[in-house]
Amino acid sequence: MGLEPITLAAPHQVRWSFTCQVWRDVVFVHWPCAAREIEAVLPPRTRPDVFDGTAWVGVVGLGMVVTSPLRMRFTEVNVRTFAVDEHGRRGLVFLSLAASHPAFVRLARAVGHLPYRSAAVECSTTATETAYRVERSGIGLSMRIRRRERVAPTSADRFLTARWRMFSTWHRWPVEVPVVHEPWALDSAELLEFTDAGLLGEFGLAPPARPVVRFASRVDARFGRPAPV
Repeated sequence: MGLEPITLAAPHQVRWSFTCQVWRDVVFVHWPCAAREIEAVLPPRTRPDVFDGTAWVGVVGLGMVVTSPLRMRFTEVNVRTFAVDEHGRRGLVFLSLAASHPAFVRLARAVGHLPYRSAAVECSTTATETAYRVERSGIGLSMRIRRRERVAPTSADRFLTARWRMFSTWHRWPVEVPVVHEPWALDSAELLEFTDAGLLGEFGLAPPARPVVRFASRVDARFGRPAPV
C-alpha cells in the first residue's frame, strides 16, 4: 500500500469527538535523528517516517484550553516523533507528554491511551520571545525562542506539522487517534536557549542539532475515538 500524502487539511472527518481543544502559543522545535534511535520506542506495526532521508524528533510547548468534555486550562510540553503504520498512514508518536493538570492527565491516559505525566510546566512570554520550562520527578527541559514573521509552509513544515492522527499502545496493542484542525499559520522563529535536564535523555535522544523552529498563535482541534491500528 502506498504512503499517505501530506496534506495541509485533515484527510478524514471526526464525527464523534472525545475531546475538543484550543492550542495557544505553540512552540515547535524539531531536528533530524537517525531512524535507529527511535525504532525501539515506536508502537507495534509502525516504522519511522522520514524526510530528507532521516527521521525527526521534536519538542512542542503549548498552552491548552480543553473545551469538552470538561473545561480545563493548563500548559503542556511534549516530546514527539513521526511514524507510518502498515497501511501507509502517517502520524505522530508521543514519547512524553507533560501537563500541569492532573485531572486531564488521568483522563488522557484512560481514554486516549497517551503517555501523559503530571509535571510542573510553565510558559513565559514577552513582546518577541516565548519560553517553556518543564520539571517532573527530578528531570526536565527548558527552551526559549524569538518569534519572527509569518512564513509560507515549506515541505519540511508540512512534514513536521501536518499530522492527522496519533499512534500509541494500549496493553501492547497499537491504537490510533484521529485529529482534525484548521491548517497551521506558522511564524518563523529562532532558538535562543535549549537545555535538556534529562527529559530527552530518558529516550537516549540528543539535544537539537540543525533545528527547524516555528511558532503558532492558535489552533482549534478535535480528537476522534481511539481505534486499533
